[in-house]
Amino acid sequence: MAITFEEELIRVEFVIGEDTVSETVTGQITVPATKPDVERVIDVRANLTDIVANIEDGVVNITGKIDVGVIYVADVEEPYFRQPVHFTEGQIPLVNSVDIPEAEPGMNVFTDINIRRVSFQRIDPRTIEITVVLTKFVKVTEYRQITVITDITGIPEENITEELLRIEDVIGENTVTTVIEGRVTRPKEKPPIERILSVTPEIMNVTTEISEEGVVIVDGQIFVGVMYVADVPPEEFQQPVHFMEGSFPFSEAIDVPGAEPGMTVHVNLTIKRVSFEFIDEDTVEVNVVVQFFVKVTEPKQVTVVVDVISDLVEVERELLRVEDVVGEATVHETVSGRINIPPGKPDVERIIEANARVIGYTATTEEGGVLITADPRLAELAEGEVPEEGIAASVLYVADVEEPYLLQPVHFVEGFFGFENFIDIAGTEPGMNVHTEVTVTRASAEIINERTLEVTAVLRKFAKVTEFRQMEIVIDIVIISPVVEDECPPSYIVYVIQPGDTLWKIARRYCTTIDALLRANPNIDPNNLQIGQKICVPRRIIDAKG
Repeated sequence: MAITFEEELIRVEFVIGEDTVSETVTGQITVPATKPDVERVIDVRANLTDIVANIEDGVVNITGKIDVGVIYVADVEEPYFRQPVHFTEGQIPLVNSVDIPEAEPGMNVFTDINIRRVSFQRIDPRTIEITVVLTKFVKVTEYRQITVITDITGIPEENITEELLRIEDVIGENTVTTVIEGRVTRPKEKPPIERILSVTPEIMNVTTEISEEGVVIVDGQIFVGVMYVADVPPEEFQQPVHFMEGSFPFSEAIDVPGAEPGMTVHVNLTIKRVSFEFIDEDTVEVNVVVQFFVKVTEPKQVTVVVDVISDLVEVERELLRVEDVVGEATVHETVSGRINIPPGKPDVERIIEANARVIGYTATTEEGGVLITADPRLAELAEGEVPEEGIAASVLYVADVEEPYLLQPVHFVEGFFGFENFIDIAGTEPGMNVHTEVTVTRASAEIINERTLEVTAVLRKFAKVTEFRQMEIVIDIVIISPVVEDECPPSYIVYVIQPGDTLWKIARRYCTTIDALLRANPNIDPNNLQIGQKICVPRRIIDAKG
């Protein structure tokens, strides 16, 4: 039986390397001259902006900024009673590198950087030191087109080794940066706006769809929280710092050549910058610069030949490193925890704002899915200590205090609680790799009694299970004709021309030159090789590459 084989061209995302590292960044925020001194810090918020990753040889350099907002009680005299709570902001530069030994300029780099913890210390009345703990996941890949051998006939099956390869066949990708504009309107129950302190945007409810024209449509909402100073009459003592929220939709069309309905869309949206404008006492205009990264893939299962044992063929191999995608899923979960007002803090009259963030969790692959847990182990914590896992919840509230305490009607309290959830992903087995993202998309608080608050957080949990595979696959097969006496000189072998062969291809396989082949075969036409035609190849370099 004649030996024949089938081949297929696939485009894979070849994994060069990946790593996860933690880093602690410390910087100082100086209160501007127009602001009063700091008596006590109430809360600190931190957000990452302008993150850029560049590859040098063997290193991924990461730069960006950490935008910091500080709410504090001012050290003021009696005329300032109307606003004892102030807000100041600043930036801490982020400069760091992650070693990926085989990374080279021009390769693809994916980064996932999260703030795990924020702590602060008052250095003096004008200076606050901020410490931010970051977790950085970096993966470097390269798109490669590889011809794989998928089937061989004419050789006994027991001499052929095959592997099932599950890949995401990359169709295309695109990156677009755009400005999303919207307005947030003050609810009727809130006092009028005098001055905006801070605006915090968040991207929510993202959906994707590929149109018949091959355009990826990305829809979603920008959820915005606005902290402001209220415009209240001088004769009235009201809480001067207020918080309101709102949202506005967006829709972006992104061209990805080759995309078709039904294919898989991977989207990563990053807020690069935010600005705002005071329109009137009821309205804030918000401009959010968002970077859209879209990649379209098509799941594919390919049976590839990884080895052939036969003296009738020689094979060319190539090392393949890919993430074998088992599956992915996103779930939303609502979790709640209670915060007790500690001794020394006044009772709660009204909640201004609630916040929550994930400070750590553990993700493990189990049979059929991924278990995500966060256990803060509160009983084991010393006073003032922050747990390694769980949700950190904080509430800014108006205290129920008498006249002598008017200097500080706003107070801050925080607490921690855990969560547990199982995400179903068929085919998952213990020991597989998992990439997860757990974020708080919404937080709210409710007064249970004057000393107890219940915080509710909506969690978005994303899990992608992969199996890192490194294997040598067969990318080409050379069929060798038996040596026929006197057909070629003793130092040569007989090679039979195969479909697609050229002298360059044959020379490359046998580490020789086109000129050497022409000298050994003076009667052949290099531009008109015939399938089945026999030529002489130097025996001294018989082994094909691979």
